[in-house]
Amino acid sequence: MGHVRLRRDLNLQIAKRFGEKATRPHAEKVLHRAKALADMRAVRSSVADRISIGMHGHGTHTSVVMSVTGRNGDEIASYLEYGYVNDWADRHLAGKFIMSEARYG
Repeated sequence: MGHVRLRRDLNLQIAKRFGEKATRPHAEKVLHRAKALADMRAVRSSVADRISIGMHGHGTHTSVVMSVTGRNGDEIASYLEYGYVNDWADRHLAGKFIMSEARYG
């Protein structure tokens, strides 16, 4: 029995060679899980109809991105994902962790 030694940068070399095509199947799974989680968790949220989840390729990888537009037009995806403190209501609103769980799903 012998040993096989893999290069430390093997993932990078594969990504450079095959690019977006190599990561697209996993990104599609994450995209579908994220959309399902968003539909399930943001039902009672006032921004449920303003959640957009998309996918686009870069040179060596494919990104899945969630975009949420607030009432005043600001981007509030991080608030929905991780939660925030509402100063007006004086309470902490918990995050939905949609993308985090879709990634590891």
